[in-house]
Amino acid sequence: MNRREFLASGTGSVAAAAWHPEPLSKFAMGQSGDEFRDLFPRLERDIYLGAAAGTPLGDFAAAGLHQYEEYWRLGPGDDRGRVERARHEEAREALARLLGARTSEIAFVHCTKAGEQIVLDGLPALRAGGNVVTNDLHFGGSLRHLIGLRRRGVDVRIVPTVDWRTDLDAMRAAIDEDTALVAVTLVSNINGHIEPIRELADIAHAHGAYVYADVIQAAGIVPIDVREMGIDFAAGNGYKWLFGPHGAGYLYVREELQGTVLEDRLFPGRTWANYEPWMDDMDPEVEEVAASAPRQDARRYQPGHVGYLGYAALREGLRLIERIGVENLQAHSVALNRRLLDQIDAQRFPCLSPQTDDSPIVTFLVSDPDGVSERLREAKIAVGSGPSPGGDGARAPMRQRPRLRISPAIYNTPQDMDILAGALNG
Repeated sequence: MNRREFLASGTGSVAAAAWHPEPLSKFAMGQSGDEFRDLFPRLERDIYLGAAAGTPLGDFAAAGLHQYEEYWRLGPGDDRGRVERARHEEAREALARLLGARTSEIAFVHCTKAGEQIVLDGLPALRAGGNVVTNDLHFGGSLRHLIGLRRRGVDVRIVPTVDWRTDLDAMRAAIDEDTALVAVTLVSNINGHIEPIRELADIAHAHGAYVYADVIQAAGIVPIDVREMGIDFAAGNGYKWLFGPHGAGYLYVREELQGTVLEDRLFPGRTWANYEPWMDDMDPEVEEVAASAPRQDARRYQPGHVGYLGYAALREGLRLIERIGVENLQAHSVALNRRLLDQIDAQRFPCLSPQTDDSPIVTFLVSDPDGVSERLREAKIAVGSGPSPGGDGARAPMRQRPRLRISPAIYNTPQDMDILAGALNG
């Protein structure tokens, strides 16, 4: 079904949002993304190679948004309420499958950093003076926060990487009996580096520490099994490789740690007054102002109501991922990146990505950022960049070397990479 056929089917109906892609037997991974291009209207305007910054909203996700809008606009009648309740539970179930977790281990949070903050706030060992160990490939926003905590007296140890990859020996040396948490990004947004997470987890656990992984650049594009990897806590968001919007974040908390190792922080639930005029008869065994017990799963960490609209769209993205398969999505992106690497001058564009056979992200140093930016604009190519003109944030105060980040997804084609290579080569 292409985009025009999809739209013609009537996205205003409830049925339209329950879109399923057709069987993919004719789709050769790494050879063609044409079968998916029509589902992403943005691709009519430019060549988008920035999935690590966020994927364009597809028509299937927009249909999920529309369905929730209809529920909110018209009310729960005509089965709208049941469908929406089921959709959000399906999103939790699909996230659990994606991470190799149990549904009871998944909570909704508004962003990745919010999930990480719940972990930082909930560890008694950290409040008692324990340290946090991380490295400089952890997400920059998280590092800024950890640096702030260090200025307030928390022992935060940021281990430098070597040759753009984790120095496992240096991480081992930084972790000790006082380490409360090892916090890393599973797939780096800087250069696509994949952490040696199982080895790190073994080291951390041997010292009684726990492991947090930011999985926003991994979920949906790199296979994850949190239990096999030894991950205790993880968080991510839906707007990158999951084809959802901002605000549809998630938190994983290993079941055995809920409410004990990771203490309750928000105490959700209801309260009631155990006296008149609230009650006809006071219950002597209940407090005057009583509270219901919190949920006994990861939803105990949810901050009240969440962005239900976003999860309605996220469920459609997760459905697409399950139909294609994470391994196939990964193979497609890796093959496209390899095609690009084969065509550009490695001397002009040194590659900073150490795992190009596995990672969906490749990053290059750029000696002429202004010229590259202009050629990309002329070719109508959108990519990610580091601290250079055209980046999505303020200039770095230090003299960091300009970078160019490429992250193709299922809708990209070999032709996209050929056009990019031509623009880079000038």
